[in-house]
Amino acid sequence: MYRVLLILPDRALAAKLRDLKVWGEASGFDISEITSEPFTDNEKYTGYELIIAESGTGLSLLRSLKKHRFRIVLCSADKDFETARQGLILGAYDYITEPFDETQVLAMLNRAESELSRKEVSDIFTADRITEFFDARDRSFFEYLDGAVSSVISSSVDSVKASVRLRTVFERVWEDISTRYQWCDLYMNEAMFRLIDAPGTFGSPSAQSARLSELFTEFCELYPPHNEQLDSVITEILNYPEGDLRQKKLSADLHINNTYLSTVFLAQTGVRFVDYVNTVKLKRAAWLLINTQLGVAEIAGRLDYRDNSYFSKLFRAKYGVSPSIFRLPQSYDFQI
Repeated sequence: MYRVLLILPDRALAAKLRDLKVWGEASGFDISEITSEPFTDNEKYTGYELIIAESGTGLSLLRSLKKHRFRIVLCSADKDFETARQGLILGAYDYITEPFDETQVLAMLNRAESELSRKEVSDIFTADRITEFFDARDRSFFEYLDGAVSSVISSSVDSVKASVRLRTVFERVWEDISTRYQWCDLYMNEAMFRLIDAPGTFGSPSAQSARLSELFTEFCELYPPHNEQLDSVITEILNYPEGDLRQKKLSADLHINNTYLSTVFLAQTGVRFVDYVNTVKLKRAAWLLINTQLGVAEIAGRLDYRDNSYFSKLFRAKYGVSPSIFRLPQSYDFQI
């Protein structure tokens, strides 16, 4: 639970704020101490995530504690535009006045909780570290993930808080990866990773961990390990899954010897060229089935499968169900 310090000489005002039904489980914040005077030792403020102070005291704290970046909320019994203006200039987190609006106070606390959660998670999951795992397709990512998720769970008040923190991690990772590798949007989006959750479990820590694992697995399958020599080939395939991806055509377009491409592709990625192209096309088909209203035959045609039966056979071998069954809501627990 995050700790709140009230510095309010007006006891009646402090009591009204304390009695609001926004503390504890409602927001993740508890009032830990109420005092009428500010501390003489600035180090004492470090034990609190939020400080709510009488306007005059709050302005003084904003000046004296500026370099520490505390969240300081100004509080007053009546509205004072000039105080609010000064607080804004000095970096006040918010400004609340009597009569207190529970909805607004709770929204402020939720905003602070979200920021604090992101900060705590970032101490465990650094964007740079995760990006390294994706760039290298390093399978030790799963071990790293297990340890990091355990740390988040153990440091959270409850499973709901842990879940919110892990969801923040997934969103940050997805934003980073999809921005750096823009072809990702052709095969995946954030909503598709909800498909791996059992009914009613979306939001649980285990479901959020599974989403991160699935994102990494999908990325590695689409972008297998390879050296710079093959990057132009793989990037071309990923950027144009609905184009003509026959090996001879691609070799000619990229000025690469066809036989050499076949040999090197298998040696570096561990999969045959034709199998990789089919994987990419089928993943694109899965995206189209979930995110569009295109018919199965139309999707097959767009992906250059002239035989619908052959397309359905490949799709079933990949996903365990036919394309038409895959797009039904009750089939949404199939991996993408």
